[in-house]
Amino acid sequence: MGQVLDIAPLRSLVAVADCGGFHRAAAALHLTQSAVSQHLRRVEAVVGQPVVERSGRGVVFTEVGHRVLRHARTILAAHDTALEDLGATEHRLLTIGATEHGADVMLAGLTGVLRDRLPDRRVRFRLDRNVSLADSIDRGLVDLAIMVDGSGLDRANASGVVQLKWVAARTLTRRIGDPLPLVTFSEPCTLREPAFSILEKQGVPYEVAVECGDLSGLYAAVRSGLGVALLPMIGRLPDGLCVAEGLPAANCASILVRGRAGIDADVLSTFDAAVRDVLAAEN
Repeated sequence: MGQVLDIAPLRSLVAVADCGGFHRAAAALHLTQSAVSQHLRRVEAVVGQPVVERSGRGVVFTEVGHRVLRHARTILAAHDTALEDLGATEHRLLTIGATEHGADVMLAGLTGVLRDRLPDRRVRFRLDRNVSLADSIDRGLVDLAIMVDGSGLDRANASGVVQLKWVAARTLTRRIGDPLPLVTFSEPCTLREPAFSILEKQGVPYEVAVECGDLSGLYAAVRSGLGVALLPMIGRLPDGLCVAEGLPAANCASILVRGRAGIDADVLSTFDAAVRDVLAAEN
């Protein structure tokens, strides 16, 4: 029997090209980096020549590699079309990162919209903070991410905007003359500086009373009456919290959608449109 170009190695080859390297390709395919490397060695064993070469911290395709890549895309397209026509396709996993803000409201609606618009994908959500999501996108650990820019400056590239509001417990009391107690996320956080800036511009004295690592801890601190927090409000207020009265008006935060290297452009566009529609419905 002659040489055979198997589907799995060809898929790894295309992922390396689309994602810009072995590590990101492995994350996108939910494989180990060694498995992707082995796949490319199998392709090289068939064609008898290297298909990629190291270049600094990345890789570049050789002349033969570019030819193999062109054929790989054609073969994979025909293969996937055949499976779809025969009803033998499996729903591919789509990992979506999101900040915790409004997750209990927004993600429920987003799940339904994505089920209708991306019926061939299984959706898995990963909730985390902005800085961790940015790292996960760069490393290819999540396919798509919904991120919050507390400054609200990048409106041109935003999928939507949400109002920032001061929230507090109904039982919060503050003695006249005392600085405003703030509950904030620990650094790095895109909501800290907007909160500080708003209060400083209006001459409101404040002090950081509590720093939190996650949203549940922040909610607990605010519900306990330890201070007020500036948060993007998507949908209803969390139980036990209310809008804090008598504080300077806050600006809006931008909601940004990002996709990992190599993400299908149609999937990214569909996801962005879904986020826009859900935000419009909730606000």
